[in-house]
Amino acid sequence: MLEDLSHSPGWMIGVVVPYAAFLIAIAAYDARHRRIPNVAVYPAILAAVGLAFVRPDGPWWSFIAAGSAAIVLFVGLGLASRGGMGMGDAKLATFIGLMAGWPAVLVAGFVAFAVGAAVGVLLVAVGRLGRREPVPFAPALAVGALTAAVSGRELASMLWPGVVG
Repeated sequence: MLEDLSHSPGWMIGVVVPYAAFLIAIAAYDARHRRIPNVAVYPAILAAVGLAFVRPDGPWWSFIAAGSAAIVLFVGLGLASRGGMGMGDAKLATFIGLMAGWPAVLVAGFVAFAVGAAVGVLLVAVGRLGRREPVPFAPALAVGALTAAVSGRELASMLWPGVVG
């Protein structure tokens, strides 16, 4: 997203800035309340679907496929972990996938899980959380999404050269 901003129409600034602000706000809300409000995420998903069809930085199907892959993965993880991963995280990941597109969604997920694991281990190690306590995941998702926005395609081709062209 930001990788292509210099070659994009000026209105993309009006997409990128609110996207970053939204991610930061949702991350802060989840960190404090341990939930991601549907009232914020559902309209964001609808806006991202509409935006997918007019974005200059990739084909529409790249964004729709990335959002679809994200929801399938995160709902599967939520069901497999029996509540360890909330459905709010799945909806937020869907939004991130719709905004990141393919292959940047891979970077967003990879970074999010790496950051989430590192923060979780650190919080347990310093005694701030017990081993079975949930760690809010939206902050890690936001870090992953912003990383993908800055250099998603480049990082994806470095991390998975045979998978990403």
